[in-house]
Formats: sequence, structure tokens, C-alpha cells
Amino acid sequence: MAAVRTTVVLSLASLVAACAAQSSQQRAADAEMRDVAALKRQYPDVVSGFDLRAGNTLVVSLDLQHYIEMDDDAVLALKRDALERWRAAWVRYHPHEHAVLHLRFIDFIGRKVADETTRV
Repeated sequence: MAAVRTTVVLSLASLVAACAAQSSQQRAADAEMRDVAALKRQYPDVVSGFDLRAGNTLVVSLDLQHYIEMDDDAVLALKRDALERWRAAWVRYHPHEHAVLHLRFIDFIGRKVADETTRV
């Protein structure tokens, strides 16, 4: 009887551990998000957050008021920097894969502010 209990306990423990372990896709997504997080540190008043959708779309949430106050060169630099960081992160964690990457900028209620696209 003790052997049966031990077997059941070990089986349950391994099942819980398997369910709690992250998939390789989730680990890659988390790593991609860490890589683009530097963008938030670089533009702390403008970039408020990120979301990854469908594996190839990075959504950047903006503080629209601060975004509107940026001059045109700063907006272009933000878009270029975000696209370069997203592309580099995706390539790093998806070696030898090809895709069309989308970068969408949205405001606080989800309205599209801008879109960018690149091929890898």
C-alpha cells in the first residue's frame, strides 16, 4: 500500500512539474519581450508596454500625449529603433526561420497609431 501511495505521489508531482514548465515557444516569447524592453527604458514617457500576438506581431502601447509632443525626427527614430529591436530579437530566437514581422503602435484604448513591417 505504501508503494502505491508513493507511486501516486510521484506521478502527481511529475504531472504538476510538467504542467508548470514553460514551452520553448513561451521561453522564446519571454526572451523577445526582454530584448525589446530596452525600448521602454529609452522612451519612458512614450512607451508604456508591449504585447506579442500571433508570434510575429509586436504591439507597442504608447502614451499618446507624449507621442504627439515628439518632433518628427524623434518619432522616426522611435519607429526605426522599435523595428530594429523587434527584428533582432525575433531572428535571435527563431534562427533559420523566415517571416513577415509586424510592429503595431497603439494608444491606451487600442486604436492604431502606426504600423511597420519587415521581412526576415
